[in-house]
Formats: sequence, C-alpha cells, structure tokens
Amino acid sequence: MGVLPKYVAAIIPEDFKYSVKIFLKKTFYFGLAKVSGGRNNALLWSYGQFELSPFIILQGYMQGFYPLPHMKNNEIVEWYDPELRGIIPIHGFKAGNDLLRFLKKEKLKETDQQLEIKINANFKETIVACASPRGNKRTKTWLSADYIKAALELHEMGMAHSVETYQNGVLVGGVIGISINGYFSTLSQFHTVDNAGKVAFYYLLLKLKNDGFKLHLAGAADSWLSQYGMVSVEKDAFKADLLNALTSPVKFSINIPELVF
Repeated sequence: MGVLPKYVAAIIPEDFKYSVKIFLKKTFYFGLAKVSGGRNNALLWSYGQFELSPFIILQGYMQGFYPLPHMKNNEIVEWYDPELRGIIPIHGFKAGNDLLRFLKKEKLKETDQQLEIKINANFKETIVACASPRGNKRTKTWLSADYIKAALELHEMGMAHSVETYQNGVLVGGVIGISINGYFSTLSQFHTVDNAGKVAFYYLLLKLKNDGFKLHLAGAADSWLSQYGMVSVEKDAFKADLLNALTSPVKFSINIPELVF
C-alpha cells in the first residue's frame, strides 16, 4: 500500500487516527507478548531495539534489567530480567583464605614492591582489558564496541567506575561497574598477573561498604563470586531493595580503602 496523498491524510479526523494507533499498538503488543512468553519479555525485547546509549543503559538498570550484547553478533542486544540475582551483601561479604593470605603477604612487602590500587585512574584501559580474550582463547566478549562506547560516556558522567591494580606502574588487573546512587552493579574484571583481579574486587567490596552503598549486584546467582559471600535473591525482593538503593543519595568516591586485618 502506497502512502496516502497529503490532502487525503489531512481530511482524516484526528480522533480516528488516534483510535487506529491505539488499536495497532495493542494488537502488536499482544502478539509480541504471546510469542515472547509474556508482557515482561515483550518489554525486554522492545529495549533491545533501542541504540545502546548511556540513557538506555541507565534506564534499564534502574528497572532491574541488564543488557548483554549477543556473543555471536554484538549488534544484537538482549535484555534480561532473571528470577534470581547474585547479590554480595554490602556488610556481609567475605574473602577466601587464599586471598587473605596473599593480601597479608603483600602488606609486608616494601611499598614500591606491593600491588598498587587506583580508583578511576584509567577506566578506558581497564574496560578494554576486560573485553580482551583471556589467555590463548579467542572467544568473543559481551563487551561490544557499542557497549564500551556507552560505558565510557557513563564514566565521563561519573556513573561508571573502575578499581585498578598496578604492578611496577603497569595495569595488571581491575574491575568495572556502574553506580546509580546507592546501587552498584559489577560488570566485569580481568587480570594479567595472578590474584590482581581478585585484589581489585576485594578493594571494591571494601569501598562499597565505606562509601555507604545499599545494594551490590554481582552477576548470575550461580557465579564463581559466591566465594565472596554472594547470595541468591528472588526478583521481587531484589527490586524492592533496588528501589531503596536508587533513592539513597550515595556517591562513589575516589578514596582508596585502608586494608585492615
């Protein structure tokens, strides 16, 4: 069907146009909800049709969703709202004995020989390192070029952060995440030296506690991060806690936590 001539479109009553738009919207939404498995999934699908921008990322996270560009085609962005979330308690996190022993040994070294911790010193290099293949594996990463671009913009806005580990001035580990008031979501971490990523993550946990954060989403409920005291939280309980965290005025500071045993 061709486009209606302007003079024909002009004589169509506005009320009729509105009614048609409402009918089409309801019809297509009903069909999408049916084929996608429910109204919530239809909403998640609609999010995936937007350009991956800082605004869309923040809007999704504030509703408890999170995006993952498709591993086989990073141009396809899928949004998720799983039934269980992996939460690390702000005041109830822990570290394994191996990591604690390593940290204690580090503290006994001369200052110039210790791993150095920095906050937001080089977010770009850290997120690029998180997106790089691990070891000899040439696997694709969910941190697509578009996601990295949006994350860099969020960093400039003060909403995406990195905790970084350095050895002899070289970045050897780090963790990145997004903060929205009292809510922090860890995105990814990396290391090129043993324990460097774990050390950065432990400092992040200390930092979230010191800064007064309310909620820390660490990933899937069955993640390896369970060694830090991660617990599984059901969707409804998570979103209730999320609302409280989002309305809590908390700022991700540049202060480096003191390591005390």
